[in-house]
Amino acid sequence: MYDPKRLLVLITVLFVASATQALPSSPSAYFEQNCSSCHTVGGGPSVGPDLKNVTHRASRHWLVEFIRDPDAKIAAKDPYATKIVAEAQGAMMTGSPDVTEEFGEALLEYIDQQSGAPAASATPSVGGDAARGRQLFLGERRLSNGGAACVACHQASGLPLAGGRLGPNLSAVHQKLGGDRGLASWLRNPPTPLMSTVFRSASLTTEEASDLTAFLRVTTENTNRLSQVPLRRVQAVGLAGALLAFLIAGVIWRGRIATHSVRQQFLRNRGGQ
Repeated sequence: MYDPKRLLVLITVLFVASATQALPSSPSAYFEQNCSSCHTVGGGPSVGPDLKNVTHRASRHWLVEFIRDPDAKIAAKDPYATKIVAEAQGAMMTGSPDVTEEFGEALLEYIDQQSGAPAASATPSVGGDAARGRQLFLGERRLSNGGAACVACHQASGLPLAGGRLGPNLSAVHQKLGGDRGLASWLRNPPTPLMSTVFRSASLTTEEASDLTAFLRVTTENTNRLSQVPLRRVQAVGLAGALLAFLIAGVIWRGRIATHSVRQQFLRNRGGQ
């Protein structure tokens, strides 16, 4: 028999522990854990915009509000929020309601400090081996830190297994996240609540992120190429059908001209006169 009081105490302790872990002790740690997968500071746009000198583009109060609840700004059709989403090709930022006004100010101060010097890219070097990435995706090769294989929750085109449906189809994710740099950063530090929880203690290595990026790049390229096949096939069949129709019509009309045309009948009548 379990003791309900002990269970309640355990749940309370776990809740408090998780709440205290929500915000790292420093803005730099928070940025690395929650922001660097989609943003750089001076390294150019990634999944989201480059944050260098971001406080010159909007007020600090606006930026903290956007960090806490970007959906509210977007729903209100705020011009700058709409511009951010458009430039990110529709990618939406996850809100961070746990960020207080004070911590948000400290985070912006950290970004301002980093804006004063070229930022080191947090993106892993992307070359990668697409064949190894395919093995990692399918679970044929184990992830170093014990994470689950991608196919458990995701689908991708051209695979022998159907894949799970808990997560989105990744056939075009390389293009959606802006190419190698954006996808590799995302894989190293996924910002979504579910993925960050699953891989908090089982993060991908730099090499694994590069290999999976290479595989998903090839998958996206194949998906884009295959999407053009039906159109080309229809065009080819249509052209072949049109040529065949012209040939058949030519044969039929040539016979009619030779034997049944008004001109031929007219010539025969003149010859009989």
